[in-house]
Amino acid sequence: MNKYFELFNAWITGGISIELLNKLNGLGTADRTLRNYCHAFLNHPPKHKKLSYPKHINLKVDAKYFGQFGCTIVFKERTNIIYWEFAERETLQIYINAFNRLTELGYIVDSVTSDKHGSLLASVRQLFPDIPHQYCLVHIQRRCETLLTKNPETEAGRQLLELVQVINQTKTHSEKRVMLVWLARYEERWDTFLKERTYSSDPNSTKKWWHTHKNLRAAFATLKSSQNNIYYYLDNPNIPKDTNGLEAEFTHLKNKLNAHRGLSRKRLINFVDWYWVFKSKK
Repeated sequence: MNKYFELFNAWITGGISIELLNKLNGLGTADRTLRNYCHAFLNHPPKHKKLSYPKHINLKVDAKYFGQFGCTIVFKERTNIIYWEFAERETLQIYINAFNRLTELGYIVDSVTSDKHGSLLASVRQLFPDIPHQYCLVHIQRRCETLLTKNPETEAGRQLLELVQVINQTKTHSEKRVMLVWLARYEERWDTFLKERTYSSDPNSTKKWWHTHKNLRAAFATLKSSQNNIYYYLDNPNIPKDTNGLEAEFTHLKNKLNAHRGLSRKRLINFVDWYWVFKSKK
């Protein structure tokens, strides 16, 4: 049994086909013994285990979607994957249930680092109103850069892009104060420009006007609404400033799944569960 479980581990985490595993282990490529074991293991993923002692953690949380199949929501503490769930989509109740389960398992959440997904923000506010919720600086930066493009057409856009491109390089409280002053001065200088409207010339249009610089406004709003939640890592070095480690995990998982295309939804969910089981033990 142990031999086949080790091969099952290689099948899940190594992106290796059963046929190749058979060949590497001196079995015929058509031998169904390993396939039967793999499918048996796959159909029974283990449950999360309760800790022997309570543990304080600084969490990273992120989700990876698999098209119409749904998403895996993953909780990481330092380099350890400690909890995961598969859901049709991210919702307030899904996150509340997950955080409650973490508490039942013995984890004490001291901080959360995540993107700004609304359901996650709401769950943290509801369950942990007094802990720091660090917004992922990489997500903030990417969102703003997408809205502004690499070559903004306006001076206001170019200035905001310069600010966005250095926001992830803040290392001290002095640099934080400088960044916040720059953001305030930017708003003071460009407030009227950001509020400019374009009016419809079509008398039959239901939309009479819109903001002329919609994407620029959205990028600025992203920074302004995030400014109180992007510098907690300066107060506590244990708080991650981004979720980059999880994004790398998702890339690896996607590569492994690409080697096993054609899984049903149930088996895909179980595959992902087992993948995190094996990753959590490394």
